[in-house]
Amino acid sequence: MPSVVYEILELLASLLRLFGMIVFGLGVGWFALEFLRKGQQAWQLQIAIFLGFIGLGIALAYFITPGALGGFALGAGFALIFWGLPKKKKDEDKD
Repeated sequence: MPSVVYEILELLASLLRLFGMIVFGLGVGWFALEFLRKGQQAWQLQIAIFLGFIGLGIALAYFITPGALGGFALGAGFALIFWGLPKKKKDEDKD
């Protein structure tokens, strides 16, 4: 096959890896936030989740490509910002 076909397939594989890591980052970020909120009584669970999340980031930085790591960081960052911020309560007193 011509080298152009290999380059196109490599580009498609890289994009698929990027989008997959974005989805994976969203899932891991949501999972971490969900269990950090539910583990209010058990501080050991909160520490384990935090260290696991940081450890996953370190392991991914060592073992995967920079583009995939960026996708994970985008997904996890979006999850932490979107689901981590407190929701504003609507003022019902403004009649």
